[in-house]
Amino acid sequence: MAQAPSRLSGGERAVVVISLVLVVAFAVLLTLRLTGNADPGRASATAAAPAPSDPAATVTASEAPTEAAGEDLSEVTWDFVSPTGNIACAVDTERALCGIASFEYADQIPAAVVNACEGTVGHFLQVTAEGSSLVCDTSGQALTIDSAGVPALGYGKEESADGFTCASDETGMSCRHDESGYSFSVRRAAYDLA
Repeated sequence: MAQAPSRLSGGERAVVVISLVLVVAFAVLLTLRLTGNADPGRASATAAAPAPSDPAATVTASEAPTEAAGEDLSEVTWDFVSPTGNIACAVDTERALCGIASFEYADQIPAAVVNACEGTVGHFLQVTAEGSSLVCDTSGQALTIDSAGVPALGYGKEESADGFTCASDETGMSCRHDESGYSFSVRRAAYDLA
């Protein structure tokens, strides 16, 4: 006599359903981790940027590092500093580069930018004719700004040179490429790339 196929009891069905839910959750988390966006609420380089009134840094597509290897920025000669001495900038025909010694926005820097850097990222920002970005520093040295002998750019003042204009105000420093309009601003609490 043939036996009827056995059916799952209520408890066994619950175990199967819970197992399936866990497998799906694992697959979703694995996908997020592999795409470099482990925190689904965090902005990525291709995600929509926060509103300008948001105190968090605005992340733009031009933020993707152009050189994963970075550059040694230990020998930068500063053209001017902020009145506090926390931010200093150098301008040449290729770019406006600013360094900030002390900042609090490390958690706002996209993981993909941090992972692509073979040094440290966050202390240096630049704007060129092609866009604005964070710059990977491979010097292995902590940024200290020696403002001795370097002119301070007073609050409300601008400095224009080589097609770039940088402005100082009480909240930080901003620099733009005059022809393209690309720019960045930086302050202790946040940075913005535009």
